[in-house]
Amino acid sequence: MGASRHPSRSVPSAGRRRPTGPIAVGAILFVIGLIVVAVIMALFATGAHDLPLWLNLTAMLAPIGFGIGLIGIVLEARSGRAARAQRVAARDRSTGAQGGLR
Repeated sequence: MGASRHPSRSVPSAGRRRPTGPIAVGAILFVIGLIVVAVIMALFATGAHDLPLWLNLTAMLAPIGFGIGLIGIVLEARSGRAARAQRVAARDRSTGAQGGLR
């Protein structure tokens, strides 16, 4: 069909960024915690009681990972907002634009 009319669609991952730092760690911990919760539920369904402490503590990775992921998202959003503000300020200075937020 030829070249795309929309430049942002020419690169498949133009709008997507890979998770960085705390977001990736939080997602991994969350998934591990969910798997352990599923294992615990399956064990209880089969009649197992008095599960080992390490198994119950590992299930706590789900909420911990969720919290770490949320913190990472907030930090990334703040840094993105600050970077956008710097780009706009630099563009306004270079074009000689007056005004802005007051």
